[in-house]
Amino acid sequence: MSIWSGDNLRTWFSFVVVAFFLTFVFVDGVLQEITENRTSKQKIDFPDFSHYNGNFIKNIPDSALPIDDRGKRIIAIGDIHGMNSSLTDLLDEIHYDSERDSIIHVGDLVTRATIHDSIDVLSFMSSNRILGVRGNNDQKVIEWRAWMNWILSLPGGHEWLSVMDKRWPNLDGDKRLERAELENWVETSKYASWKKMVPAGWYPLGKHYRVARAMSPGLFEYLSSLPLVLHSPTGHMVFVHAGLLSSHPKLQASDPRQPLSHWPTIDDQHDIAKLRDQQELAVLTEIPENKDPWTVTNIKSVTDKGLVSPSPRKGTPWSQLWNDTMSKCSGNSGEAYQPTSLPCYPFTVIYGHAASRGLDVKRWSIGLDTGCSYGRRLSAVVLDESSFSSAAYQFRDNIRVRAPQSQEIDFGDNGQARIVSVSCA
Repeated sequence: MSIWSGDNLRTWFSFVVVAFFLTFVFVDGVLQEITENRTSKQKIDFPDFSHYNGNFIKNIPDSALPIDDRGKRIIAIGDIHGMNSSLTDLLDEIHYDSERDSIIHVGDLVTRATIHDSIDVLSFMSSNRILGVRGNNDQKVIEWRAWMNWILSLPGGHEWLSVMDKRWPNLDGDKRLERAELENWVETSKYASWKKMVPAGWYPLGKHYRVARAMSPGLFEYLSSLPLVLHSPTGHMVFVHAGLLSSHPKLQASDPRQPLSHWPTIDDQHDIAKLRDQQELAVLTEIPENKDPWTVTNIKSVTDKGLVSPSPRKGTPWSQLWNDTMSKCSGNSGEAYQPTSLPCYPFTVIYGHAASRGLDVKRWSIGLDTGCSYGRRLSAVVLDESSFSSAAYQFRDNIRVRAPQSQEIDFGDNGQARIVSVSCA
């Protein structure tokens, strides 16, 4: 009798089929895992989320300047950080009139107050078309919103963001312990593959993320339209969030590569307005650090090695270096320059960012971040017709500044300005 009877053949065939099926399942699983691992390790080609293009330097229109017009004022406001009620108090204190006054903010409009208050501040700025510059916190919000728009354009992206919103309405992704809880959930959920879509060092559901998520398209358009630097060639002033350098930090002030070591080449060397305009523009565009977005939104000091630092405790405050250089500007007198002088005219920087230094008024720089979000004060400098004196180019003593508590300060060539501040709850 043959061993390959009908029953035995069927049994053997069934075994072969089952073995083949199990082998297929195993191999297929291994291949899928290899594919997923390769995919997870693939470098994602992220779009540019920064929105810097075309928004680095913009000019303040002359029509906004209170020159020869007693009815106009410029109100430059320090870091607001979403403190909407304090902003209202400050504008009331100044008697702000939207018909005649122009507000200019120095960035960091959002994030440290409630999301609702941050949105209210943005709404006020956007609806009134307020001039201003980006702060480092504003930039983070811009990047998160640009990232969200990209994620929402991908299949399944809307579902992923919505699930996170609903599951974690109060989680603070900026805090490590809470962030770990979110990351563990993502890795073990069906959304694990989305983790690779978040750039390294970015953590969803933090304060910048939530403001970005709450913004309307119009508010995002306003925030991303803000430049990094505002320049007034006529007013000889610059607005920036953190700071600027007046010279290359690794070169001597008299080095010919320094923008303020020589007069620009123009047809009429007696055209002082054009000389000043060209020299100011050279400082903004020829010094490498002043062309770096991170620097102008984060700088606080310059180290002894000439490196930019975001720390107030390392090196020399950039504003001190700025004023040291500007104090050497001696104008276009036609006389021989002394070793301690430079062939240039000084100009003023108005900035924020350095809350640890408080109101920081020097002859050619005004620091307006007075720590409102820390319960201290919100400050502004008010510029009117007297700030832009018609006494051409006879600038006052480069050293003397009236005490901040007097509220009156010297400004520009031969003008005056007023500091106003209110307490923040």
